[in-house]
Formats: sequence, C-alpha cells, structure tokens
Amino acid sequence: MGATFPLVHDGIAGVASLPFLQARFLLAAFALIPVVLMRSGIRSMFQARCIVPGALLAAGYLLQTEGLRTTSPSVSAFLTGASVVIVPVLGVLLRWETGSPARWGAVILALFGIFLLQETRLPDRWSAGESMTALCALAFAAQIVLVGRCARAAGDPVSFTCGQLVVAAFVLLASGVIRGEMLYSALFSREALIAAVFTGLLATALAFFVQTWAQRDVPAGVVAVCFAGEPLFAALVSAIFYGDRLSAIAWTGAALVTAAMLIAALESDGRRGNLPGDALSPGAWSVRFRV
Repeated sequence: MGATFPLVHDGIAGVASLPFLQARFLLAAFALIPVVLMRSGIRSMFQARCIVPGALLAAGYLLQTEGLRTTSPSVSAFLTGASVVIVPVLGVLLRWETGSPARWGAVILALFGIFLLQETRLPDRWSAGESMTALCALAFAAQIVLVGRCARAAGDPVSFTCGQLVVAAFVLLASGVIRGEMLYSALFSREALIAAVFTGLLATALAFFVQTWAQRDVPAGVVAVCFAGEPLFAALVSAIFYGDRLSAIAWTGAALVTAAMLIAALESDGRRGNLPGDALSPGAWSVRFRV
C-alpha cells in the first residue's frame, strides 16, 4: 500500500529496522494463524514452497526499510516500482511466462508514468540508501514471480500466505540475533507502534493474502503492472497528509500509471499454459500495493 511509504519513513525514526520489521511480521503471522487453524490446520502452512518467497520478503523489506533512512519516500516508491520491469523479465528468462505486446507496452508505460509522477526528482548523488532500495525491488520481483509459480499448487491461499510470513519473521528474528537488534529490547515510539500495527495487519497480513489469492489466476507480469499503483498512492498520500503538491507533470504520470494498470488488467494472455480464468476475474483487480 503506497500510503505506508511516508508512514514507515516517519515511524522508523529512532527505532532500529529489525525490531520494527520483527513486530510487523509477527503481528501479521499471528493475525492469520487462527484463520489457518479454522480452515486447514496448522500443518498446512509448513510447506517447502513457502521458504524462498518468505526469505525474499524478509530481505526485501529489510533493504527497503534501511533505505528509507536516507532516501525520501518518493524516491523509495519509484525505485521499488522498478520491479514492474524486473518481474516480466524474470518470467521470460525462467520460461514461466510469455510476454505479450500489450503487457510489455503496459510495463513501459507504467515505468515512464512512475518517473513522471516523481517529477524526475531522482537523487543527485546515488547513496547506499538508493542501492539498498534497488536490491529490494529485485527481491520483491523474485517473490512475485515465485508466488505466481506456486500459488495454485500451494492449495489454501491463507495457509500459503501465513507460511511465507512465518518464514519472513523467522529470518528477521535470526538476523536480529546476529546483529543484536531484538524486539524485546527496542523502545517503540507512538509513531513506530502505529506504523508497525497498521503495516502488520493491513499492508502485510491482508495485503499478502490478497496477492496470493489473486496470483492463482493472474500472471505475475499483470500483478507487477498493478503494483505500479504503489508510487501513485504514495504521492497522493504525501500530497494529502504531508503537504506535497502534485504538478501537472506528476498528474500526467499518475494518468499513465492508471492507464498501464487498466491495460494489464484487461490483457489476459501471458502465463505459460492455460489459465482457468482471465484478467477480468476478480483477482486481476485485487492485487495489493506493497510497503
């Protein structure tokens, strides 16, 4: 959800990244575990296919959160949005998807729209924060591709989602032990606590469930273009709540991103093999925006 870029940017001030992320993913996992128990039993979420996507989630969010310490929310949103290009490239290289002209056109349109949306306000000097955020985009792209590959075979989407969140929480806790940054020893400000609860329950537990459910029928390339709406919402929230003004150039970028999302959602061919539905199914319109 693009709204969380500025929320996390402000919330992590004075709090180490790992304890913040540990709280976020533990809250997300514990929110879904009761649902898993009622639907399919606790054993259903312990699947080998959850390990790599879960680890990629942990790596991506850690890189993104660390990057936000020295990178503005708008630049972070743009660089994270670069996954819109990485996802279809990975899908084609792995021969898991085929890219149609309409989808590649949507990818290019979305990336150009994101660039205009940020009003070309890229950093004058490339810092470690930008590098970490770029690596975060690669991790997120790989996670999207893997979820698209595994979602149907994984069975219950709630169990598959919860399994990934448990793996991510474990990786973050293990990293905290190594770095000496654990949740129980951290002091959370009111802003950090609000950010952890909001992102844990809504932008992680609910959002990743929606992604996993949607990717049973929707190609990863389409999902990636829909994720281009993330910097759009980040810019709108910054404008509404943080006083940023959107220029005519930024509004043009917003229109291009919206158009790209519509093209991707209406374009139905892409995943190797036959899909049981098409991009007009509810899943095509239900992918979530991440941070």
